[in-house]
Amino acid sequence: MATLDQDILLSRARLALDATAIGQAMLEGDHDEARFRAHLLRTDAADLGFDDTAHAALRVIAHLPPGEAPKVGIGRAMLHLTDTLHIPD
Repeated sequence: MATLDQDILLSRARLALDATAIGQAMLEGDHDEARFRAHLLRTDAADLGFDDTAHAALRVIAHLPPGEAPKVGIGRAMLHLTDTLHIPD
């Protein structure tokens, strides 16, 4: 059981690093990179069974349309994404 908990913790930590990379790319104005990272995070989260995180990543993707500036609400979408990465009690 302790191994499973450690695996979940490490998986969530890796996803949190991916979310950080999305934010950093947006701060640098590299919206293509942010979109790419969000797609990777969504896929990884779905593969791990973290449906709430995968859905939140999809919301981020929806706020990053190709060839356009991020839509209003991207900050809220990112906050929601990071909120899903907490370790449940």
